[in-house]
Amino acid sequence: MNKKTLIALALLTIAALTYYFLNKKPLGINYKDIADFSIEDTANIDKIFIADRQGKTIELDKIGAKNWIINKNKLADFSKVELLLYTVKNMKVLRPVPASEHNTAVGDLATLGIKAQFYKNGELFKTFYVGSGTQEQNGTYMLIEGSSKPYAVHIPGFFGFLTPRFISDSLIWRDRTVFNFLPNQIKSIEVKYTNDTKGFFIDNTNLQNPQIAYLNQQPKPITDKQFLKFYIASFKNLNFDGYDENQSKNLIDSVLKTNIIASLKIIDTNGKEHYLKLYNKAIDKHTKNIIDETTGKELAFDTERYWAFFNNDKSLMLVQHYNFGKVLKLIDDFK
Repeated sequence: MNKKTLIALALLTIAALTYYFLNKKPLGINYKDIADFSIEDTANIDKIFIADRQGKTIELDKIGAKNWIINKNKLADFSKVELLLYTVKNMKVLRPVPASEHNTAVGDLATLGIKAQFYKNGELFKTFYVGSGTQEQNGTYMLIEGSSKPYAVHIPGFFGFLTPRFISDSLIWRDRTVFNFLPNQIKSIEVKYTNDTKGFFIDNTNLQNPQIAYLNQQPKPITDKQFLKFYIASFKNLNFDGYDENQSKNLIDSVLKTNIIASLKIIDTNGKEHYLKLYNKAIDKHTKNIIDETTGKELAFDTERYWAFFNNDKSLMLVQHYNFGKVLKLIDDFK
């Protein structure tokens, strides 16, 4: 090969590379990228980090077979972790992004891309960026760190895009369990109403002989304990509905200044306290019943949902009466 031919090849190579990096257009399919998007062995993933372009970040750490914690202090919703792990295990490349769509995909990832990092045994294993849905809405733009070639990724058999599974909001990740106790895990229960004298205290130290009394009185045995035992067993799988999306400080302060309408406190057999405080919630666009069926007048508050705070957490929660009505009893209900 003569000198002129070598110079011509070198110039052609430089021109091709210059065009590639200036225009960021794919010159071919990188098969390593195609194979690299999925993570086959998700069982060994022990840490996940997700960040969006708005500055929200979330770190999930595995602390047991089915337990993950958020930002090292809150229990995560395992069903959401399962869904994310299922996603990264099963997602495949649907197609390479063609030249005509390349700049759109790169722009989408640059402005809306979510960074997702997965760790195995404490070491960073894979990093990729998740964009929005493709024009056909049957795939999701994704890019592996270190590559300039985005791809349309999907889960075979699933129609839709995968972006909503890569959540960067810590509130959405949180486990929604409030009370989840078997009777033999409960030492006592206290139910208190601010504007009523029908609150009560249950001593469940003796599982075969639980006792109930008005608050601040010595518990006394009752003859028929079936309803009482049924009530104690009702503190299983009691979950809250969700969080206030905005977590506005003004709203939180406003709620805290109002009177508590009810509080529930459980002391478990390890001596740990778990308590929920309920507050009235104003009527809004999500309220289904706004008219009192008895009087025909507009209701002052939502009768189906309450604002709530759990333990010392100042995050504003929504609680449904449908779920908690079975434990919001009066002492007269046990007679």
